[in-house]
Amino acid sequence: MVDDEEGRAAGAPGGAAGAPGGAAGAPGAAATAGATRSSLPASRELPLFAELPELSGRIPWRPLAHAPTPVVPCAAIEGYLGRGGVWVKRDDVISPLYGGNKVRRFEFLLADAERRGARTLVTVGGLASTQVMATALFGRALGFAVVAVLFDQPITRFGRSALLADAASGAELVHGGGYATTALRAIRALRRAERPYFILPGASAALPCLGYVDAMLELAEQVRRGEAPRPDRIVVPSGTGGTLAGLALGAAMLGWPTTIVGVRITERVASNRAVVRYEVRNMMRLLARRAPRFTRRRLPPVRFAIDHRAIGPGYGAPTPASIAAIPEVERLIGVPGEITYSAKALAALREIGREHPGETILLWQTLSSARPPLAEGGAAALPPAFARFFEGDVAY
Repeated sequence: MVDDEEGRAAGAPGGAAGAPGGAAGAPGAAATAGATRSSLPASRELPLFAELPELSGRIPWRPLAHAPTPVVPCAAIEGYLGRGGVWVKRDDVISPLYGGNKVRRFEFLLADAERRGARTLVTVGGLASTQVMATALFGRALGFAVVAVLFDQPITRFGRSALLADAASGAELVHGGGYATTALRAIRALRRAERPYFILPGASAALPCLGYVDAMLELAEQVRRGEAPRPDRIVVPSGTGGTLAGLALGAAMLGWPTTIVGVRITERVASNRAVVRYEVRNMMRLLARRAPRFTRRRLPPVRFAIDHRAIGPGYGAPTPASIAAIPEVERLIGVPGEITYSAKALAALREIGREHPGETILLWQTLSSARPPLAEGGAAALPPAFARFFEGDVAY
């Protein structure tokens, strides 16, 4: 089942979501930061600032991404897809430290944490959360302490590797258990942390989601240069909806009729049309407040759809189609896929491509092809509460 949505975009004054902070300064983490800071770019040009120059200096930002990222045909998996005319935007290679769709968001979010004088990043995610891994790696590279409260999800090889990578980064890991106990333990972590800055699950808020408005402007420049055709449809896995919302608003700003399709990978209560519309409105309010020329624009409809077919039993749960897609992800980007995001997105892409044979379709790749170091010793490297997730064998 696919829910389609077209909403009229209109600027309105408002503000951005805030976060706790304190006096200036961030803690030293010399061993970790020294080893990883060289992975960060010294500078880069931001298409969003070129489009709305008033934003420069008025919203926090610092370079983390190596961009633009390539946009290339999905030639390696044409057999699997059953057609050509499908492209991929390779955000998996956006940083040698760690790729995926959180890097563009963290250019805004971690700059905001620095500006507010935060010392500790506190976040929440699943056991295999790529957002938690990105927070741990980039946060430590910039000298923050990192505390991550992790809720349970079906355990996989990728999930075990994610836990070991989180541990190797130097982040403090707290077992959350279910959603309710995770929320309570996150509150406790915030209370005891030094100068905490809270990062929402998925890092979805108005400020960081501007990273994918900027990403769509980046894609437009590549289309103008002839590197790829303008897509009729863009497919992206969608959890908290921030990437989907940012791309949809960016397409409206460009005047493109492109539909952004979010492949739902989490519960419907967290991933639905109302959530995406809310995120789009919040970004628009932020832009209207910081860039007055944005309010003078009359934007075309924000076009997006949510595809509900790939999720299966729930977040992180395997389906036959996602298991079959895991090796296809590796053919496409060089590393195995995982069932929570990348494999389900690819399975959905296959069906969407068959349903729209005359369209040019683009997959926005949000998995990282850079795989960070793992802590040695397996479960012994983690707090005892995580030991049970390393018991027995996993099938995928």
